[in-house]
Amino acid sequence: MRGRHTLHSLKKRLAALCMAAATIISIGWVGTPAFAHAPSDWKKERAHVKKRVRSQLGTPYVYGGGSSSGFDCSGLTRWVYGSHGASLPHSSLLQFKLASTPAVKRIWKRGNLEIGDLVFHKTTSARVGHVGIYVGKGRFISSTSSGGVRVRSIRDPYYWGPRWVGGTRLPATIRYR
Repeated sequence: MRGRHTLHSLKKRLAALCMAAATIISIGWVGTPAFAHAPSDWKKERAHVKKRVRSQLGTPYVYGGGSSSGFDCSGLTRWVYGSHGASLPHSSLLQFKLASTPAVKRIWKRGNLEIGDLVFHKTTSARVGHVGIYVGKGRFISSTSSGGVRVRSIRDPYYWGPRWVGGTRLPATIRYR
């Protein structure tokens, strides 16, 4: 009787282990970024990110927009990083959540930002409602409904400063699935 009980217990444990593994694998592959090789000079890539986002200054805001005829905030960041072979989701919240992946670095202090980092702000009742690209010297570029694509101060005491959530430093190439 003891041998039969042990075999039944082993089958149950094996089934539970397989279910747990399947769950972990499915969560790990759905909605998570995949990373390609890093270019040899990521500093040059960051400078190109800055140049690319600056090229869109003055572009109008378009809700859901993702092209040079008009951008919303996440459409702009997606477009800029897309020019580097990266693929980001078209959502500021989902872009923020990319930092739950080990290869993406979360930045909590504004003083630790580097050119090309994504910066996030709470502009709605949601935890994150806005994203932009840090361009150095305490400034970021983003698209808003009140001004289109413009340079803004990360420390603006009236609007952006108090709404700071954090930043993320993406690896050289990221693809969102």
